[in-house]
Amino acid sequence: MTAWTLLSAIIAPAGFWLGYLYYKDRVKPEPLTMIGLAYLLGIGSGYLGLKAYEVAEWFGASADPFALAESHKVSFLFYCLAIIGVLEELAKFLPFYFVCLKFKAFDEAIDGFVYASAVALGFASYENLLLIGAIKGPELYGRAFASPLTHTIFASVWGYSCAWARINGKPLFGPALLGFLVAAVFHGLYDFLVLAAHPLLRPIPATTILLAWLWRIRAMERCNKATAATLIPGRSSPILNNPMEANRHE
Repeated sequence: MTAWTLLSAIIAPAGFWLGYLYYKDRVKPEPLTMIGLAYLLGIGSGYLGLKAYEVAEWFGASADPFALAESHKVSFLFYCLAIIGVLEELAKFLPFYFVCLKFKAFDEAIDGFVYASAVALGFASYENLLLIGAIKGPELYGRAFASPLTHTIFASVWGYSCAWARINGKPLFGPALLGFLVAAVFHGLYDFLVLAAHPLLRPIPATTILLAWLWRIRAMERCNKATAATLIPGRSSPILNNPMEANRHE
């Protein structure tokens, strides 16, 4: 692995998306040290995710699931949903839930997007690092930028559900579980459609990611408006407790 490959396939994509996150969190930016810590936790979660696949094999999961993509599509769909989606989202979710949610700086709804995405970027970086030897040329660089994006979108589901519960003073477990399950199914279906679906269905995952990306942009902007409203002297704002209502109070 050359220094140029490491820079262009791992460091540059991670830096680009982390910079984007910091820009979007512009009203009350998170400390860079905390974002960096979340990213490092994500790298660790990538390692744990890989080990989880090995454990799954001990319990009977296929050692070569992609061989099922052509010959046993129903089995591969189950693998994508029950193994890929669950294990990878769980590996990212655990450090977010047990560490990032404890940060004192975690005090806005948008922080759910920021820290979940930072963890997801670390996970994607570790994943891409492992694939450098197996993928070459344009495919490597395309994946290097696309994989972090898709991982952050999946993670944003449980990141926001947890942030919503925390900011609103609600019990955390229910929204966290719901967000995790939705993200795991989303992730599993996406991988199945990309890897095994009929060619006519291939535009569906790209379109779905685009729609989810637009949702995330809008939700983050609403969170920024909610935070900005609380920073105006003398203004009492219910937006703090329900960021999704921001547009109604402008």
